[in-house]
Amino acid sequence: MAEHREEGAEGGTTTLRVRDQLRTAILDGRIGPGTRLRAAAVAEMFDVSRTPAREAIVLLGKEGIVDVIPRRGAVVRPFAFDDVHDLYEVRSLLEPHAAARAATRVDEDTIARLFAICDEQDSITGSDDADIARHVALNAEFHGLIARAAGSDSIGASLAAVEGVPLAFRRRFWNDADFRRQSLFCHRELAAALRGGEVEMARAVMDMHIQGALVFLRTLRD
Repeated sequence: MAEHREEGAEGGTTTLRVRDQLRTAILDGRIGPGTRLRAAAVAEMFDVSRTPAREAIVLLGKEGIVDVIPRRGAVVRPFAFDDVHDLYEVRSLLEPHAAARAATRVDEDTIARLFAICDEQDSITGSDDADIARHVALNAEFHGLIARAAGSDSIGASLAAVEGVPLAFRRRFWNDADFRRQSLFCHRELAAALRGGEVEMARAVMDMHIQGALVFLRTLRD
């Protein structure tokens, strides 16, 4: 009982840390689809007690990343095309608004980092596994910075709940030269719009960026 009070429920920092680490392990493929998640094993994996491990699994169930079956435990969900498409459709509603808010709130350090990410991605000329992995990581940081710059816990939490695109899909995006070129163009235009405080430009470019991902996804299905 004392352990539960100390860790808290959804608001507990340990629970949220375990949730984030467990989500990452699932999305990057270290924990595969169909894997049964037991609180004891998750607790051992992240060196925490069972309470935050159990609560983290429940939170991922709410995000749709795992299936929580009453009295039977939790299993990592396989991701299908429609799942990823749905995530991007929700992002297309949230991220343009986040970018518009960020245009009036972003600080100079964040602007500088956004442009540094653009420069680093432009400097990646290869397309081997290491190059693609770097693009994936930098892209996640870029979008995360804008989400935080929006200055809304509600928007941040909503975006965190729909950012779970499995690594296999993210690699498909960045392996495609045309998609990569369009994305890098949008990133630099977004950084410029945010630097200039251009609310509607930031909204429009982010919308174009996410819509481009949706178009690419549809080509994969076709």
